[in-house]
Amino acid sequence: MGLSFARTIILYISVIIAMRIMGKRTIGEMHPTELVVSIMISDLATVPMQSKSTPLLDGIVPIFTLVILELVFAFLVLKSRIVRRVLVGRSCSVTKGGKLLEKEMASLKITVDDIEEQIRINGYTSLKDVEEIVIETNGQVSVIGKKEKEKVPYLVVTDGKIRKKDMQNAHIGMLDIEKELKRRDIADVSEVLYMSAIDSKIVHLQKRGEK
Repeated sequence: MGLSFARTIILYISVIIAMRIMGKRTIGEMHPTELVVSIMISDLATVPMQSKSTPLLDGIVPIFTLVILELVFAFLVLKSRIVRRVLVGRSCSVTKGGKLLEKEMASLKITVDDIEEQIRINGYTSLKDVEEIVIETNGQVSVIGKKEKEKVPYLVVTDGKIRKKDMQNAHIGMLDIEKELKRRDIADVSEVLYMSAIDSKIVHLQKRGEK
């Protein structure tokens, strides 16, 4: 009995440490890779917990191997937009300008009833009041009203990389970005962590390493 109690405590602490290393996301905020690793960690922990003949290291080593892999993938996601799209995916609009996007709805297995439910949950009465509904990479739903849409800026630069489509939506060009960089004494766009714009105006810029 005492041995089982001690093994359970050790495995419990190991899992807590592993989850703390991975971050503080709740289940609803996890990306697919994080959710898979969390499920696998819980399964690995139960094997040596239930079987006294299984060495503790047979559970602990795989757990922290998964944590290391997750940290490596997290680093790659931060550094590469291509890796980010493959591992994390990207947000997808299922409505635009008050119109349903049937192709996107079908690919995400979302029904009209699901959309109507989200409209009501977010305080709207009809699809005509909604400009856009976005399914985020973690599965959460963002509902943007037509009046709110006018105030939402576009991310035109993230992690030093230009987002051309968002530049078009914000009605700005490279000359606008270069002018803003010059005004801020920034040599190159690669030094920019975050830049947002709306209605032909750059509204926010943060340089890498800026406190």
